[in-house]
Amino acid sequence: MNRKAGAGRAALALLAYAAALTAVAWRQSTTRETMGEINRLSRELAVASDLREELARELLDLEERRWVAAEAYRRLGLRPPSEKEVVIASGGSR
Repeated sequence: MNRKAGAGRAALALLAYAAALTAVAWRQSTTRETMGEINRLSRELAVASDLREELARELLDLEERRWVAAEAYRRLGLRPPSEKEVVIASGGSR
């Protein structure tokens, strides 16, 4: 009976050891997957950040008076008035 109890304990210990190794291997594989996902998201974030900076620079260029005036002339035929065309109205009360 002592021999059977020893064999049972050894089998139980071996089973516990195999379960622990399986748990460690599973944890490591999920960690690798998670780290891969973090790296992918980090690269996507860097690309999005670069795109945001590029769009911000483009927006600043589009807000410049020189560009707006050129586009107003090109699209609408508008131009800044000459000195002769400028009339200053008095701001008196009515």
